[in-house]
Amino acid sequence: MSHPDHGHVIPNVAVVTELVDRGHRVTYLTGAQTASIAESAGATVLRYDSRYKRADFTSVANDPRYLLNLLLDESTEMLRTADNELGADRPDLVVYDTSILYAGRILARKWQLPAVQLIPMFASNESFSYLSAIYSGDGAPAAGGPPSPPPWLAEIMGRIGALSASHGVRVAPQELWWGVQDLSLVNIPREFQYAGDTFDDRFVFVGPCVGRRDFLGDWKPPTDELPVVLISLGAVFNGHPDFFRTCVEAFTGAPWHAVMTVADGIDPDELGPLPSNVEVHRWVPHLTVLEHASVAVTHGGMGTVMEALLSGTPMVVVPTSAIDAVTARRLDELDLGRTLGQQELTARRLLELIAEVTASPAIQDATRRMRQHVQAAGGARRAADELENHLARQRT
Repeated sequence: MSHPDHGHVIPNVAVVTELVDRGHRVTYLTGAQTASIAESAGATVLRYDSRYKRADFTSVANDPRYLLNLLLDESTEMLRTADNELGADRPDLVVYDTSILYAGRILARKWQLPAVQLIPMFASNESFSYLSAIYSGDGAPAAGGPPSPPPWLAEIMGRIGALSASHGVRVAPQELWWGVQDLSLVNIPREFQYAGDTFDDRFVFVGPCVGRRDFLGDWKPPTDELPVVLISLGAVFNGHPDFFRTCVEAFTGAPWHAVMTVADGIDPDELGPLPSNVEVHRWVPHLTVLEHASVAVTHGGMGTVMEALLSGTPMVVVPTSAIDAVTARRLDELDLGRTLGQQELTARRLLELIAEVTASPAIQDATRRMRQHVQAAGGARRAADELENHLARQRT
């Protein structure tokens, strides 16, 4: 179960493929925008009526009240669809994305099924709260547990309680939201997690789960023999034409071959005529590009960050939201790249930071070590093993 956000769906479709290849039947509940991705992984897809892609993502990035209400709306529609479509064909295990945990946890309780949480971002516990870090104003880590209660939190708790009660589930809203799931699969290595050594064995850090991604198309390396730079703002917070124009300006005439992906954020034609060493796509397989790239310029989305670390590629991070700022801060702490604020972004400064990152022995060494941690985390195969083992334990 996941809302139709590419950054949440793509990290686990390889697990779907792994499970299907092992003979399991996987039903994937998501919105129309990501249905074909889940289908390509071998799942039977149920589509729910999502308004996620029509949301105001400026508010998503800056207003926790807006975000939580949006995800509660998504959970409400997901539960309605699950009831209507799976009432007589219930699964053995509910696996849900952490952003729609209300839907996953209510459904598991309603159907009395075991559940597993998927976390394609930083996990939270009593020592680190991702939500608090996002909305702290500077991306700084914050003490764990729930954030200090704002006045509107009672409204959210009321909605959670009403949603669970409408499905016959009697549980305190606080338990539904902040309770720790018996098993959570986290798509980063423990070494990248804030306060990673404080998470117990209910959290399994499997790292990025990658597999066949034919839905992203194909890409061939350039023949100009220039070093490659990948530039992407991900699939959500990417409506920044000025950023991409600055990148075009930076690489025009520069000794680099730039590969930019803009997803649905802008029309590539907005960037006008391009120099021969700059190519722009809506989508390309980042992993293929990163096999040839010397550096990645990214907003700090966890999917792109993990892909870069998996390939051993250092980064320049230009955060476009408070969510990205938390990741950027961690990359800085671990010496895996450098951060460039949007207000500081110029063509000249971008090229200066790229030169610094690619020339720094410390950054190269740290990136190489983190790549080893990412590769050792286990990926899709370990995630599938954990799901099978968890289900087997519930049956004994």
